[in-house]
Amino acid sequence: CGAACQNAGWKGHKQTCASVQDVAANVNVAHTAGDWREVLKWEGRMEELVADQADDVCEQLLQTFGRAHERGYSSTASKDHALSVIRLEERRVELLGRMERFRDQGEASCNIAQHKHSLGERKEAATHYESARDLGAKHGFFLVECQACLGLGNLAKVEGRLEEGLDLYRNALAASG
Repeated sequence: CGAACQNAGWKGHKQTCASVQDVAANVNVAHTAGDWREVLKWEGRMEELVADQADDVCEQLLQTFGRAHERGYSSTASKDHALSVIRLEERRVELLGRMERFRDQGEASCNIAQHKHSLGERKEAATHYESARDLGAKHGFFLVECQACLGLGNLAKVEGRLEEGLDLYRNALAASG
């Protein structure tokens, strides 16, 4: 970089001019330390990090930034963090499907559903829980099916459909055992 970039201020300079390898190292250190704020400082460079990477590396980076937003949401209850988790998890769901990692795909779908529910988007949440339930049933991942049934049962309970909720809770119990 040049003097103009450096004169823009070290903080901005560091974030825009660090090599992709340095960014990846900084993200890894921050993630390992559990410092979600530090991880998210580098999110503007995420597309550079995932460019030309193998699917498993892309998935890991998406998960890292998603977990940082999860921690941000837990700490602040910010809708922006929830929306970012959804956006990142939707990318992971597609990628995990291509990788045939169906258990992880189902868990990511449940995570999307939980955040959709927290944002009051119950119909969309139900769609993601149903997708996860189908994946769990089709591929024999009973804990994914259980998690999805619990989520669907919670949605039914919130909406006053108590008998349906009880049936879903029973399905969750059956899937867990």
